[in-house]
Amino acid sequence: MEIPESMSAWLARPTGTAGFEPGAWYNGAMWRHLIWASTFVQYWNDLPEVEREAARTDPWELQRVMLASGDDRSDIRNAIQFLARPYAFEPISSSKMKTQIRDSLADRIRGGTGNTPDAIDRDLFAIRAALAPEIEGPFNFWSPGIAELWGSTEPESASTVVETAQVPEPRPRHYWLYSPGSQASEWEEFSASGVMAIGWDQLDDLATYPSRKAIRQALDVDGTGGSMKNAVLALWQFQNEVAVGDIVYAKRGRREIVGRGEVTSDARFEPDRASFRHIRSVKWTHTGTWEHPGDAATKTLTNITAYHDYVAQLEELVAGEVELELPLQATPLPTYDRAAFLKEVYLSEERYERLRSLLARKKNVILAGPPGVGKTFAAKRLAYSIMGVKDPSRVQMVQFHQSYSYEDFMMGYRPTEAGGFTLAEGPFYRFCEAARADDDDRPYFFIIDEINRGNISKIFGELLMLIEAGKREQALRLLYKNEDFSVPANVHIIGMMNTADRSLAVLDYALRRRFGFFEMAPGFDSSGFAQWQQDAGSPILDRLVEVVINLNETIAKDPALGQGFAIGHSYLSSPPGDEEDIWLTSVVEDELIPLLDEYWFDEPAKAEEWAEKLRAAVA
Repeated sequence: MEIPESMSAWLARPTGTAGFEPGAWYNGAMWRHLIWASTFVQYWNDLPEVEREAARTDPWELQRVMLASGDDRSDIRNAIQFLARPYAFEPISSSKMKTQIRDSLADRIRGGTGNTPDAIDRDLFAIRAALAPEIEGPFNFWSPGIAELWGSTEPESASTVVETAQVPEPRPRHYWLYSPGSQASEWEEFSASGVMAIGWDQLDDLATYPSRKAIRQALDVDGTGGSMKNAVLALWQFQNEVAVGDIVYAKRGRREIVGRGEVTSDARFEPDRASFRHIRSVKWTHTGTWEHPGDAATKTLTNITAYHDYVAQLEELVAGEVELELPLQATPLPTYDRAAFLKEVYLSEERYERLRSLLARKKNVILAGPPGVGKTFAAKRLAYSIMGVKDPSRVQMVQFHQSYSYEDFMMGYRPTEAGGFTLAEGPFYRFCEAARADDDDRPYFFIIDEINRGNISKIFGELLMLIEAGKREQALRLLYKNEDFSVPANVHIIGMMNTADRSLAVLDYALRRRFGFFEMAPGFDSSGFAQWQQDAGSPILDRLVEVVINLNETIAKDPALGQGFAIGHSYLSSPPGDEEDIWLTSVVEDELIPLLDEYWFDEPAKAEEWAEKLRAAVA
């Protein structure tokens, strides 16, 4: 069959100039799209001509027909709607993304009109009309000045279909150790010019290399197959991982720091420079000479962000003060509220309000539940929903274990390279001091994973009294420091406890009195999971969910197990990375069946019975 000339012209257009650019999630579900499209075509052919004509002329009638054709497949339907009537529908395949944008901008039209697909699309149409007088020329919801209104952190092209509604968390400031040429040979020029630069001038613009492998191949012109690990890593990080707002320490050799600065630009390539053509602008806040504590790394560029004590040493050495937190870059923080929490965490609205009230009243809560109910996921998002924004600088997480101690948590003496000991402050002490220095109405959240694995009395010490809601701001003298210390009122503690761990002893009663306990159960019956399951559109997933719900009923009735050993929804809510639900087979064989073998180690027949039911669901 000959392709029409007009279609050939459309197909010949460069990427990004027409239609949309679907991602892996969309393409991975292509077989489901074809099923829906075929069903819709059959339904369309059976319609009376008068209804087809109405749908051809009225975009909302076309949408009504699509929705009436059978089980909705929103991603392909949204795509076809846009391609058929781009003046009425947005180039967005994700229903979640459409809802997020509508909810964020609903005040422009005095509130949304409903949550059905047609209501959301009509609201977006009205929002676009309301925004049009304020914007000069064509625009989309990722245009500068509009994306910020609904919380997008990454602008997209007008033709892009966004596949996910999740907004990435802001990136904390990073710290880097940097060599401005061999033995700081270029430092005088770089510091005077306000730049940092690296060599490897034989390479073109680093932005043209899509991966580390591409950089390695460009460096290895002789095809030796050598890894050149340090050079490749330095080039990749300089171009892609260093960011505006990061702190850079310039060094000479292994024993001397010569400057400290803040990165102020993205990476750029300046081919007219004689050498060191890969360059970034830096505001050098401190220049001089300082003796480096110990031996510095010899690499050109080293990310030292994870080494908190080392960063604190350098900050105190050069800047004369220690930053008690890793501040965020100076970019708007994404908003996050109750509605966002309920979309991501499979909890009912009533239980969310109860949990939030409990945390406000007790200051300390423990999320207790079986594996896979999303305790860790929920803890951080609970904090964000109370703060109103995704602000990782006010959230910190640690994990307890049998060897964890007061010295690790609060403060204690640690050995030095010189053979002595120095008093080191722990994460909770620093976190409290950061919260104390902030406004009282800005809440901070300290999250403790596996809180029941640690020796609570050993770890908390005098803090067991100070963390009580009624004793905040009361002070006690610290064990290792001649200083009175209190836990600020704006600090909240969220612990997580796995109720299915047989190795754990009964939780310390002193801790129980100071914490509120919130039971988290599998969320298969929540509206959030039901929506995710519907969007996934997988008959295999539907069958597996039904089997797991029945399995949980059996586990709950088992006197040796109980509800605390139920299978959580997290096992079945990860986005599929393989086509045709291969990931679900892996979940069954590699996660659920081994778990049942552990649960019913003394009843192998029972474990095998449920294993066969799980396998049948994904067959």
